[in-house]
Amino acid sequence: MNKSGTLGSCIKHWSRRYATEQTQTKTQTRPKRSPVYVGLTQPPNPESVNSDYIGPPDAKSNLRPYIRHYDENETEMAKKLRLLRIEVEKWNMDFWTKHNKRFYEEKDDFIRLHKLSGSDDITADQMSVFYKSFLDKNRRMHMMYNISWYLKNFDMLTLAFAVNVEKSLSRFRRKP
Repeated sequence: MNKSGTLGSCIKHWSRRYATEQTQTKTQTRPKRSPVYVGLTQPPNPESVNSDYIGPPDAKSNLRPYIRHYDENETEMAKKLRLLRIEVEKWNMDFWTKHNKRFYEEKDDFIRLHKLSGSDDITADQMSVFYKSFLDKNRRMHMMYNISWYLKNFDMLTLAFAVNVEKSLSRFRRKP
């Protein structure tokens, strides 16, 4: 415990990233050491890891990619679930990559047109007009995305339930 009596302020939290340099913050009183390397230099091989890995946020989609672990003796249903998860994650990553690209292009156009009209400063109120128009223009697409996302998640959830039932039954059968 520290002087104030709380354990929470003594605990050091590092974010997980691939090949990132983590240094101590200025508020810590420990002597300076060389950087601590946390994570991996590249995404791990799914065949050689014991659990799923979550990578750093993608620069274009802002989503954190998963590296899915799988066992050599995974059942057909577990394999189907793993492949479905990968497919849904790819679909989600593709959607948000395209969406964010379109958003930033339209935002840059809005700012450029605003500056051409003679004003260099853009207020938060003026930007809110852009944000509202972008959301209104893409309302149907967002609604369709949400419906698809819910359906895909429901499919994964029912398949995950079936995989867990299958695992439980196999454990039950193995016990003498």
